[in-house]
Amino acid sequence: MRTLYFGKWMYTADEKGTVLKDFGMLAEDGRIVWIKPRQEAEEETADKVVTLGESYVAPGFIDSHVHLVPDGGWNEETPNEERKNAALVCEGVSNARELLKAGVVACRDLGSYKGYALGIRDAVKKGLLEGPEIMACGRAVCARGGHGYEIGYEVNGANEMRGAVRQVVKDGADVVKIMASGGVNSPGPEPGPCELTKEEIWCAVETAHAWGRKAGVHAHGNTAIRRCVEAGVDSVEHGVFMTEDIMDMMAEMGTFLVPTLCAPYYAVTEGLKREPDNPDHAKSREVLKRHRDVLKRCAEKGVKIAMGTDAGCPFNPFREAAYEMVLMVEAGLTPGQALDAATRGGAGLLGLDSLGSLEAGKAASFVCLSGNPLEEIEQVRNVEAVYLNGKKVNLE
Repeated sequence: MRTLYFGKWMYTADEKGTVLKDFGMLAEDGRIVWIKPRQEAEEETADKVVTLGESYVAPGFIDSHVHLVPDGGWNEETPNEERKNAALVCEGVSNARELLKAGVVACRDLGSYKGYALGIRDAVKKGLLEGPEIMACGRAVCARGGHGYEIGYEVNGANEMRGAVRQVVKDGADVVKIMASGGVNSPGPEPGPCELTKEEIWCAVETAHAWGRKAGVHAHGNTAIRRCVEAGVDSVEHGVFMTEDIMDMMAEMGTFLVPTLCAPYYAVTEGLKREPDNPDHAKSREVLKRHRDVLKRCAEKGVKIAMGTDAGCPFNPFREAAYEMVLMVEAGLTPGQALDAATRGGAGLLGLDSLGSLEAGKAASFVCLSGNPLEEIEQVRNVEAVYLNGKKVNLE
């Protein structure tokens, strides 16, 4: 099936940051064959012609940090374990659908209740559910009683860490998630205290890489981030309290930062409204500026950035995933840098060679926006249509 698309404006998100006006794009069986000026493209023939009208076209977004099936909300309503599990899986499916409506064509799940995101991933691959493409860790790995134990395997010592990572891989994980630090409000000798030893972290990263999996780490505190970067981790999630020497190390080693600005933003704007006495939400308000300053400085130093929202954590909505790009620009990035983090950056981190830009050989997965996102980044929230592998998604 050869489909020819005509449109007025496209941001390809290639390495040159190419913008095309009055373009034609030919896709065959969901893959881009070529992109040409409209006048040249009109001479070509295809099985189907699609006019994209006045929309502004960009590659589909990639959310590199979500939790499709968080644990919570069903304990009291559904005391029966089987009913709770079924309800949680259905919630995860709904959350994936909300991401797609926001223009997200691929996501990376970094920890789900009982690893249920792996099953949702498989259902999408089999065509039982409509996208986005999902990469998932299943369960995270954490210290015994440590941060994230509700969605992870708990370990004591390097040997248990090695076993847990191997179990994650056996479960079918695409990526390994390591909970290296506490949260911003966890008790300890520093903000976001390190909860794993150097040996445990090195063992986790080494084992993940030995099994061909990338390793992403939840790390807020400086000690935890430093240990993880030195161990060769592939991405630092959050990174609130990192210092500039760590940023330099990340830039040199090619370590990605996935800042997840949405997490503290929604904890403040929504969390404090509903739970005004919650100390975790209050702490999120304290770190907002520092978090954004870290992102800006990392970008200035050449650290690789991938967009991730942490959707699924309290009050953080999947449908508003694109708002992460707005927060990135408010932190000091250009609209182009934010778009690149949500497209090419995410594809690079996740190893999704068919996504991230609109070029020959790539998937025809793109979003149609009502305005120019390079001039007004808020336009990334105004999604008029989503195309997944050349097919228009029903957003109803």
